[in-house]
Amino acid sequence: MLQHLSIENYALIKSLDVDFASGFCVITGETGAGKSILLGALGLVLGQRADSAILFDKHRKCIIEARFNVQGMDLSRFAGREDAAGSPDSEGEEAESYFDIEDGILMLRREVLPNGKSRAFVNDTPVNLSILKELSSALIDIHSQHQTLTLNTSAFQLKLLDSYLQDPGIIGRYEAAYGEYARCSREVESLEKKSDQWQKDQDYWRFLLDELDRFAPREGEQDELEETLERLSHGELVQETLAEAASELDGVEYSLKSRIDAIARNLKKIAPYHKGVARDMGRWDSLAVELADLSADIERWAENEESDPSLKERCEERLDGLYRLERKHHVQDVESLIALQRELRCNLDKMDSSAEALASAKERLEEWGKKVGILAEEWHRARAESALVLEKAIVGALGRLGMGQSRLDIQLERTGRFTLSGADKARFLFSANVGAEPREISKVASGGELSRLMLAIKSVIHEKSLSGTIVFDEIDTGVSGQIAGKVAAMMKEMSSCMQVIAITHLPQIAAAAQVHFFVYKGVEEGASVSKMRTLDYQEHVRSIAGMLSNDKVTSAALQAAEELIKG
Repeated sequence: MLQHLSIENYALIKSLDVDFASGFCVITGETGAGKSILLGALGLVLGQRADSAILFDKHRKCIIEARFNVQGMDLSRFAGREDAAGSPDSEGEEAESYFDIEDGILMLRREVLPNGKSRAFVNDTPVNLSILKELSSALIDIHSQHQTLTLNTSAFQLKLLDSYLQDPGIIGRYEAAYGEYARCSREVESLEKKSDQWQKDQDYWRFLLDELDRFAPREGEQDELEETLERLSHGELVQETLAEAASELDGVEYSLKSRIDAIARNLKKIAPYHKGVARDMGRWDSLAVELADLSADIERWAENEESDPSLKERCEERLDGLYRLERKHHVQDVESLIALQRELRCNLDKMDSSAEALASAKERLEEWGKKVGILAEEWHRARAESALVLEKAIVGALGRLGMGQSRLDIQLERTGRFTLSGADKARFLFSANVGAEPREISKVASGGELSRLMLAIKSVIHEKSLSGTIVFDEIDTGVSGQIAGKVAAMMKEMSSCMQVIAITHLPQIAAAAQVHFFVYKGVEEGASVSKMRTLDYQEHVRSIAGMLSNDKVTSAALQAAEELIKG
């Protein structure tokens, strides 16, 4: 239950501390006094979005704290969760560590900074906003006026059915299987998209690869060709120079080789008589050998230049082919062409393997589809049983609210399509009058009937609760007179097993409360502020008398208020 609410610097609330009691509490006050502001502050600490516009003083941060007694509630799924800490959410909340629950007390805190960023804490431990929202949903149920509109949606109606399931475990089993089914579905979709795109590109890729394979570029080829072509472009000069060098080395009578050989022979004659000459004779021998090798190389080059006159043409043709391919594929060198060749071959190989991967993914999708289908049918049958019990319970609750002639027909249809909430569509058909056929709620229920129907639903859902809090924000819209008394009686009945807080304008509901809070406006330092205080018994009586009277509270109104309180 909600024990305490502290609000600092929120909207028209400068500072407010409220202690709540168990049982049935009401909040009253004039229109515009700040009741909705109070509910907005509570919603903020429970995880709703925030911005700096809600600050009373734009230069200070807003702090809202709510203390809950959670004794007897199983919140173990929240404490110590690995995702309690993580990256900041879209509003800038930061999470650092896990939170602990000690002595049955849970403190929620929300801080909104002047720059619009906010932080959330559970027992002084920073948490993600998503964790705060999920935790809050287990602590408190806030029924606002717009919820009567959601009563017409299939999603809300399915949620109602699921809250009354005999075996709630079917939901977890289905969701686990559906998660795998959805993952396989995404995998198949992704592979199909890739396969379609690859199929479109296959012919073009194969054409490019065939062209590169026929040309067969090799690493370092471009540099070799450019070097060879540069040499062949000066072929006449090269040929003449090589021929002349070959002749001078070993092709004439007094060639360099023959002269070196003659010098070596002569030096060899005196080597026995000269240590220096003897020592260097090896060098002359090496020089003769090296000169012979050089002469042989030059002769070979000279012969090659003469023996292959078409080499230049072949080099030019090959080099032109390389340049053309490089321009076509927007690359700078032959190594990039070879890398592209490998990439194209790899892509074509992938296309072949993607067909196998797609077939395998489709098999897995089909298998999980069968499992999900079995669980969806199991869930459907469980919901159908839940519908019969829920119909009877809601109609019984409506009878206690003065709508004993009401009929509720819950229809459940198979959609044939799997979603996270199963494969069903729910329709709640309602009739408040004898002889009228049940139709969609929005077409047959008045505002007061909608309010009572929603109250009946809430009472049925929460009747088995042992703890927790429910807040009704003017659920009494369109209700008056004797019916208002029945609404009050049901709220008081609900408060026997849980904390009920009602914001109301009706004296019958206020009179049934065990604790009465009054919201009013004041002026501080030239600015309007909203305040709230707990009424004692006399103030409680006078407040209800004010609801029964016009401007002036009469003694008759006071007497009527006391009688209303005594019931």
